[in-house]
Amino acid sequence: MNHLNSMNIAVGAMSNMRVLISCVDYNHDILSVSDFQEQVIEQLLDYYHSRLLCNLATLRKLESIGVSKTIIKKYKIGLCDRTLNHHVDHSRTPEGASVRGVLEVHGLIRPSGHEELRGCLVVPLFDENGLIAGVFAKRLAQYIRRNGRRFTLWLATQNAINTLVFPNIIEVLRHEN
Repeated sequence: MNHLNSMNIAVGAMSNMRVLISCVDYNHDILSVSDFQEQVIEQLLDYYHSRLLCNLATLRKLESIGVSKTIIKKYKIGLCDRTLNHHVDHSRTPEGASVRGVLEVHGLIRPSGHEELRGCLVVPLFDENGLIAGVFAKRLAQYIRRNGRRFTLWLATQNAINTLVFPNIIEVLRHEN
């Protein structure tokens, strides 16, 4: 596989990268609840992937910079298009409350229910065991709010940065305007 071993990440007031770290630090071997959490996050990324495959305008834009549909499927690139709220049950139902709770605790949705990565291309990042360890997101909007960031790096655990495998597609997305 053709992966980057590291990615230059500048964090601070002048950076264009925002780093979000999940406040849940779970052990895959000990907690059975982590299986549910992993499933919810995998389903979220699958949903974003299906949303990108349905969005012809974004697919055309990606094709113009050399990101083919084959690459999109290989890396499970997705699109957070603010439709998750209609897809997940309301928080008043037990299923909806548990799913939304997991996403909120991990920092992927806000307490208001808004998606943290809305308007972004989403690339799942895996660790050496093939488990989801993070997400790289690139905001698609032409204009970014003042003090806003073009890129977001979401980490599933505090030490995930040490185990991430960055695919080369991230460099293509980072340097494309």
